[in-house]
Amino acid sequence: MRSLIPRATPNHHTASVSVRRTLRTVRPLLPYELRAARTVPLLLAVLLGTLICAAVFLLPPDPSGVVVLLRFATVLAGLGLAFVLDDPASDMTTACPSPCLLRRLLRIVGGLMALITAWWLDIALLAMALPADVHAGLPLVDLAAECLIMALVTVALALAGLRFTRGLGGGLLGGGGVALLALVLAMLPAEFAFYADPEDPRGWAESLPRWRVLGAAALALTVFLLPRQPSGKR
Repeated sequence: MRSLIPRATPNHHTASVSVRRTLRTVRPLLPYELRAARTVPLLLAVLLGTLICAAVFLLPPDPSGVVVLLRFATVLAGLGLAFVLDDPASDMTTACPSPCLLRRLLRIVGGLMALITAWWLDIALLAMALPADVHAGLPLVDLAAECLIMALVTVALALAGLRFTRGLGGGLLGGGGVALLALVLAMLPAEFAFYADPEDPRGWAESLPRWRVLGAAALALTVFLLPRQPSGKR
């Protein structure tokens, strides 16, 4: 009599073994990578960004001013995130048994978790400082998407810096690049604006597709560069 319990197919078994192997690799590697990553610039950046957002307690409840504060905090967070991927021991990690892709992913995820925590803290500060009607009118979902896209741009530029500086200059290129990009975006004319005013519904709606294109380009560049070793390495 045949068993009524379905047996695992070879493909399912192979996938299960692969997941277990990845988890066995990640567990000891995660604390090492978080210690090795340059997290001090990131922590300082998110702390400064939170202090800037706390200035909302001293300002009139103006949606445009609040959005400017959040955007300043986003750029500062990008400056800090850029240094997470730097590897001062790059010349000694060529023969590391852990894949470069996995080590970088762990650092990026750790950095993004810090950014998400800081973002929610900033939003909590705004909720405490602003009248309910002003807070409810803020386009927080779109602003969160801006923050994520700027983080992707930072990671892409940092990976490009690592690629061409033997693993040492990702933070400088990523941080400098995201600061320069923010400055350029702030200077664009209204018909090409990324940093739209929340009190201009039409301009805000027109800016959203531009952010999506920038995010898609940053994501594609990140996926392309993520598994690649710095130049001069194999």
